[in-house]
Amino acid sequence: MNQTPNLDNLVIFQPINAPIILEDIKVLYGANYFSGGPVVRLRINLAAYDEVLSNKIEGFYDKLKELVPSLYSHHCSVGTLGGFFKRVEEGTLLGHILEHTAIEFQNLAKMDVGFGKTRMTKKQGVYNVVFRFEDEIAGCYAGKAALSLINSILLNLHFDVNKVIENLIFIREKRVLGFSTKAIVKEAIDRKIPYQRLDEYNRIQLGTGKYKKIIRATITGDTSLIAVETVDNKFLTAKILGESGIPVPQRIITQDVESALQFFNQIKKPIVIKPATGYQGKRVSINLNSEEAIRNAFEWTKEFDDDVIVQEYISGNIYRLLIIDYKLVGAVQLQPPFIIGNGESTINELIDLLNNEAIREVGDKGMLSKVQIDEETLKIIELLGFNLNTVLPEKELIYLKNSGNLIQGALSADVTDVVHPFNRFIGEHVSKILNLDVAGIDILAPSLQVPITETNGKIIEVNAAPDFRMHINPILGEKRTVQKQFIDMLFPKGNKTRVPLISITGSKGKRLTLEILNYWLQSTGLQTGVVSSKGLFVGKMCLKKGDMTNSENVQLILRDPSIDIAIVETPVETILKQGLAYKFADIGIVLNLLEEKLEYYDYDHIVDIVDIAYAKSVVAEEVYDDGFTILNADNELIVEMQERLYSKPILFSKTNSEWVKQFIIAGGTAAVVEDEVIYIYKQLVKTEIAKISEIIMLGESNEEHLLDCILAAILVMIVKQEKNEVISNFIKTISLSNLK
Repeated sequence: MNQTPNLDNLVIFQPINAPIILEDIKVLYGANYFSGGPVVRLRINLAAYDEVLSNKIEGFYDKLKELVPSLYSHHCSVGTLGGFFKRVEEGTLLGHILEHTAIEFQNLAKMDVGFGKTRMTKKQGVYNVVFRFEDEIAGCYAGKAALSLINSILLNLHFDVNKVIENLIFIREKRVLGFSTKAIVKEAIDRKIPYQRLDEYNRIQLGTGKYKKIIRATITGDTSLIAVETVDNKFLTAKILGESGIPVPQRIITQDVESALQFFNQIKKPIVIKPATGYQGKRVSINLNSEEAIRNAFEWTKEFDDDVIVQEYISGNIYRLLIIDYKLVGAVQLQPPFIIGNGESTINELIDLLNNEAIREVGDKGMLSKVQIDEETLKIIELLGFNLNTVLPEKELIYLKNSGNLIQGALSADVTDVVHPFNRFIGEHVSKILNLDVAGIDILAPSLQVPITETNGKIIEVNAAPDFRMHINPILGEKRTVQKQFIDMLFPKGNKTRVPLISITGSKGKRLTLEILNYWLQSTGLQTGVVSSKGLFVGKMCLKKGDMTNSENVQLILRDPSIDIAIVETPVETILKQGLAYKFADIGIVLNLLEEKLEYYDYDHIVDIVDIAYAKSVVAEEVYDDGFTILNADNELIVEMQERLYSKPILFSKTNSEWVKQFIIAGGTAAVVEDEVIYIYKQLVKTEIAKISEIIMLGESNEEHLLDCILAAILVMIVKQEKNEVISNFIKTISLSNLK
């Protein structure tokens, strides 16, 4: 990049907004009307290009292919490589092209997204273009940049695709989860463990309610604060380990260069000088063996930290042991990035060649990081008597960094299987001495196949929040899925990871159904978390009053560490405006479907009751495959939702509809009203629950939706394996006054 971008400027970036016009842009953060996952939605007006296909726009296909040739990889509906370009050549609408281009821009910046769709709205020439994102700011920027590209082609203007990709990479590095955190989150998702990102960095909640765990990168909520503070103090760490019999280098800590020289003369060995509070190899100088070099390095380090560690230089390879839950799970040999002279190229040119390797990327999200020419690299070159313009002699090797840190361009090779049992013991023992449940232990030694006590190997550093990338993606050797052991530590096999979540949607009765269930669950001794149109509750305590049925409050209740179960109202407004705040529920309920509020039809993609049913079906669909979806079998549009379920359907009917009869014959579970009596059918076994006349609530109100609420609540109790007699007694005796 020629100039470092500004994130705020990228957020407010205004696209070329004609002739295709951007009318609105919105982020839907959860499952929604368009998609089962988060999407950016652009509403665009094709204006004069409405119904004008790409093959009718002179030069459009050739220019698009020239600007974004990688769109060749998009299969589109054709189903083969080059399929999208074939569609463009044969003729497609510009909204469709915008969709694919926005996706491809993100892919080129190494943000893997693939889903998109373009749909006409109720207004002629206006379309909703939706596509997935890894980061919402990157997604919005990619969408606006894709619009600018199309408009620039139409206006015959210059467009810099490379600048767009550079800006997206910048956003990615600023905002996307770090490599280790991302790997942990993916492992959690694979195990159906919900997660929430709690800040713009790497602070994550795994699990929900009383089972939740908090991590920040690879530090856990159980990691000892004292342990982290201790290893941040490198001199203290070495002192503790040395006093415990662990081999560490001889060292002193000082603010005086004369003390450093005295130490050097005393041990009669080369030395290392580094700041007491350094990180990532900052201001470290190694293998110093002259007074001039020591004075030079000491003053350079002292600019960073008044306290300077001076220690003996240990020759050998750099190794990293990864300890999780006090057990060794991975070991790698690290190699700082290096160049080798050819007698023709300058050091600067050789570094450029190194950075042009395909596996090297900007930042820390790829296989290898590019090498930044920073003050450390310049100092190393200076101490060798060179500069960036020096032509490096043939076969001369220069290490460009003093540490094996991957963010600085180091390489890793897995050596886990050859670690000697003694060295394994040493690593695990160090983590126990320091009480650090996740630790990266750096060792200098000729090899780890021999006990380090026999090779003058030393523990040189211990790190909290160690990077997993070197183990998951080594350049050589076996890839280690260390994120699995990390999740195993947080959630041992058999332990629960989430509290049950019940989500209720429908035209009428959402809050009443919630209140019935809440009253019953509390009567069983469970602490409930409730998000309703009445407020936000933990148990009987109201944290917020008023309509709280938005995504933010659902996430809030799932963060509460005291709840045993969560119940949320999910109105169609939330689905249309924000998307679901959760990935999956354990029980989804669709109560009913009536002619809705007129304002629902203000949404540009809602035409009729069928569209509203489709929006509500999100609650039915987004249920765990071992969960249950409760549907009203008196409405055909709701019954049809069964076709899109991953979970087990359960039906209820006030009219003993034909749909529910067929469902029961097939062995399904259902609650049905027959001859003024509520029955449960389960695997063809029929059980009476209550006569309508016996239910107090039904005598207190004549609202038609009340029976929907009661039937749905009964089925939740069945799913939760409550005894039939308990259900019967509860339903008969509860009154509306109990729910106030």
